[in-house]
Amino acid sequence: MAAEAKIVALVGGTLIDGTGALPVRDAAVIVKGNRIEAAGQVSVPPGAAVRRVDGKTILPGLIDAHVHVGTSGGGLADPREFSAATLAANLKTYLIHGVTAIMDMGAQPRLDAMKADIDSGAMPGPRLFGVKYGLTAPDSHPMGLLRELRAVDKLGSHFREVDTVEEARSWVKKIAAEKPDGLKIYHSRSEFPGTNCLDCNREKQKPEVLKALIEEGHAHGLRVFAHVAWPSEAREVAEAGVDCLAHPITHAETGAAPVFELMAEKGVWMHSTIVRVENYYALRVEPFLREKLRGKVADAILDSLAMENSVARARHEGDGISADARRIFDVTMANIRRARKAGVAIVLGTDSGGVAGLHGVGVPRELELLSEAGLTAMEAIVAGTKTAAGAIGQGDRLGTVEPGKLADMIVIDGDPLRDISNVRKVSLVMKDGAVFDPAELTVH
Repeated sequence: MAAEAKIVALVGGTLIDGTGALPVRDAAVIVKGNRIEAAGQVSVPPGAAVRRVDGKTILPGLIDAHVHVGTSGGGLADPREFSAATLAANLKTYLIHGVTAIMDMGAQPRLDAMKADIDSGAMPGPRLFGVKYGLTAPDSHPMGLLRELRAVDKLGSHFREVDTVEEARSWVKKIAAEKPDGLKIYHSRSEFPGTNCLDCNREKQKPEVLKALIEEGHAHGLRVFAHVAWPSEAREVAEAGVDCLAHPITHAETGAAPVFELMAEKGVWMHSTIVRVENYYALRVEPFLREKLRGKVADAILDSLAMENSVARARHEGDGISADARRIFDVTMANIRRARKAGVAIVLGTDSGGVAGLHGVGVPRELELLSEAGLTAMEAIVAGTKTAAGAIGQGDRLGTVEPGKLADMIVIDGDPLRDISNVRKVSLVMKDGAVFDPAELTVH
């Protein structure tokens, strides 16, 4: 006879369940095995293992809907950044920061093996979902960026350049056969965050190819994500039937407002990814920043940021990049406000893994930036829980603290509705019913 599933009760905290509902004071969350049995002002069953969380806040586990686990998030200056040990440390860093699920947005050649290692418990980390491949127009983004980052050999094979309707449908069928968690397409003439081509004129997908990619993706049951930068590009993919923008409109304000109205009408979601822009103009590589993160971020990542051949350092010391990135940051923030006003579903994503885009660390910062952009603290939390779960196709299992959902939760010190920065104070992480102490999840 199978052993009875263990019952754990988090008792005494304030529950913010991720739905946007008002907080529940002096709440209890009852977990049996890996499922939530009850939540709110509910009774604790006899025999439950009680964890008192008085004065703290219970939240759903945070979800980062846009990451790149195949890239390091460092300066791309140290070979150790791409070691198996550093990759494992990057995944653990997500748990340290209260992130219990992530969506890799391409390209990760070892995605299936990594999923298996995490699911078996061999490698501590968040639930992992991913698109596995990216489809772009010939010689378009991100191929130039991969060349700049010296990453073509590592990742180039997981980006496919398509030029005809036949190629588009053929590649989508091949990708769908590997059962990814979505389809990622690139449709932009710009190559941000590269240093040489912020406003360049790369080839976008041809209209008939764009339509074929999205149609074929939907025919295989895949949610389709599109990388864009300009209002015209966002309109084109929205009209073609895309499900979610992989980034906000970053390169222009003019013309953005009517595009957001169209997106709201058609139910097109949008990743936030504000922090990726901030990384390119605001991050500094002085020792105090790196030392503050020791134990929470792999040493190889932190060390690489300040090395002589660091891409992050070169960007900050080069001409133009900081000013250009600041302009794009201001446009991005303004367009996040427009999207919220129009009623677009905003999804927390960080684009972590890019140069200086530290894994895990970007999530609490993204919540702060969403708040600065005009979302309420509750709206920001929903963007990183319920909405993010829905955007990655996991809304029926993850994203809220409700009966029947998988037991992914965090406990933080303080009230994030008074100060969203309190999400940094993670004192307990529960993933699939298993409890982790962030203080014990150190990395080196």
